[in-house]
Amino acid sequence: MTAGGLQGALSYDFPADPHRQATFETAFREGPRPSRADDLMDPLDFAIYRFLSPGGEARFWAGRRVIDPMVTPREIMERVQISERVVISESAVRARLDHLADRGFLKDKTVIPNPSLFGRRVFVVDLLVRQSGEVDRILHDVSLVEGVVFTRDVMDEDERNIRVHFVSESDATASRQGALLGRLSSAGKPLVPQPYYTPPCDRELSPLDWRVLKTVWHHPDAPFAEIARTVGITLKTAARSYHQLLDSRACWWTHGPESEEFPLALVCIDLRSPKDLDPITGWIEKEAHPWMPVARDGFGLVPEDVTTVLPGLVPADAPTVLERFLRKCAREDGVVRIRRTFPLGSASYPAWFADRLGDRVPARS
Repeated sequence: MTAGGLQGALSYDFPADPHRQATFETAFREGPRPSRADDLMDPLDFAIYRFLSPGGEARFWAGRRVIDPMVTPREIMERVQISERVVISESAVRARLDHLADRGFLKDKTVIPNPSLFGRRVFVVDLLVRQSGEVDRILHDVSLVEGVVFTRDVMDEDERNIRVHFVSESDATASRQGALLGRLSSAGKPLVPQPYYTPPCDRELSPLDWRVLKTVWHHPDAPFAEIARTVGITLKTAARSYHQLLDSRACWWTHGPESEEFPLALVCIDLRSPKDLDPITGWIEKEAHPWMPVARDGFGLVPEDVTTVLPGLVPADAPTVLERFLRKCAREDGVVRIRRTFPLGSASYPAWFADRLGDRVPARS
């Protein structure tokens, strides 16, 4: 199943004013997805997309790819490799990026503040979907539960779920939120929240840092000159604070809610023991296509959880490539289970972050 299968079930109006905080925003828009042959992703498109992530690795915020806002077409050109016979120029990279943006991919960016800045951790629960008609209601109703920040509609191997990511200050509070969320699914029973690891910010933010963070949260694509003008600081100071926020993981960038999502599958490989991690990871890096991103420090997995490997995002609409890779992987010694997850859509809920940033940086009178 590809990401286009349920487009009609997940379309909501997105506020034109970036300062207006809607209840939630969605990654899907009304209207048909590109379907012509010349609009399909090819290996070069995927390779360019791969290197929009930090270090060319697959990193995720609640299932959405994290991107590096500082990467340049020249850097991508120097790192992209499809085969020894393919050479790509900087202008070709720019043309590909423009073409992807024109088609709705990479259309905009979103800044996600690190929940650890507010003393919160991230948890996840899965709401079982028995009928597709339930999706609209669930996506709306979860917004009524305090702390919900993101949902992803996914099809696993044998069932469909709405995966809800929410922030909480403690395990006890997370359990109460899980009980509330459990009532929203057709199963109607309390859910046990699972921790979703995100790396903490490694520095304490100054009042100036908070002002810059709030500015880039409202304007993720803003150049340094606009940030400096909005905050009332010099261009040099704006650039320095921006880089410090990025380097310390005070926030990260993902594709925005108006961007289309590629039809991709996330593959999780469970290993027999931690001793199998290095051999299997090395095998994956050797066998996977150069354009297939591999998650080495992807969000969601606790660093000590070394018995699971994420070979990354692979095209769900290239079943031959996917199945061939999985069959070979299953034969490797140390692999005990392979799970595939196909994303159908996603929605973000910015109100919680808006309130916390507003507390830190009150609006000017």
